[in-house]
Amino acid sequence: MGLLNDKVILVAGVGRGLGKDVVRNILDEGGSVIMGDLMDDQLMEIQHDLDPSGNQTFAQHLNLADKQSNANLIKAGYEKFNGLDGVIQVAAYDNTMGGLLDNNLDDWDKVSEINIKGTLQLIQEAVPYLKKEDGGAVVFIGSTSAAIPSEDFLQMSYGIGKGALRTATHYLSKELGPLGIRVNNIAPGFKWGPVLESAFQGQADQYGLTLEEVTKPVKDKMALRRFATDDDVAKSCVFFCSDYAKNITGQNLYVDAGYVLN
Repeated sequence: MGLLNDKVILVAGVGRGLGKDVVRNILDEGGSVIMGDLMDDQLMEIQHDLDPSGNQTFAQHLNLADKQSNANLIKAGYEKFNGLDGVIQVAAYDNTMGGLLDNNLDDWDKVSEINIKGTLQLIQEAVPYLKKEDGGAVVFIGSTSAAIPSEDFLQMSYGIGKGALRTATHYLSKELGPLGIRVNNIAPGFKWGPVLESAFQGQADQYGLTLEEVTKPVKDKMALRRFATDDDVAKSCVFFCSDYAKNITGQNLYVDAGYVLN
């Protein structure tokens, strides 16, 4: 028996890497998935790969920055499966690098628009549907960058945005708790998957080093001397959406192989 049997979970940001692994794990645990992403071709490719029949998934374009797009996905997915038991917000904009002194702060507007406002718009639209089902789970994908600035990839705007979601987790757990809705935040560190591998391979190619030479100094900062993976984080999402976590809310879970211990 799967942990998510008969549950319907919305996953926002179903891209290659974490989003895809989240969907795969939900399906493996018996759940159905409402899938949304900005890149339609990628979204349909992932749906075909994980659920060729389309019986356990519903896929539709999603632009987090567009309130109506959020509403359309939730309504259509709810109507297909006649339920909504959880929302996992994976999508994020992270294309601004550096700190305060080497950035134009106007470039941070898109980070805030998507990572903070867009995320909260999605949850705002989902609450009435979750409430109909006597509650459910909301899971944010945060980041250790909200607590520890990385010397390897400095992303101040991204870290601030993820810090805001961590604070929102506390506020929403209080506000939505009486509706039976639990809200938790998962904070990965350096998470091995297609995105991180590509970034490190670019560094290796730039400096004429091997991938191991580039990654070892970073892994050495982990207590476990290894990277967490997309799959590790995805399994934590499943836990928070399952009945095993029915009395857990307002929490921040580091899935980082001990990076925050440094």
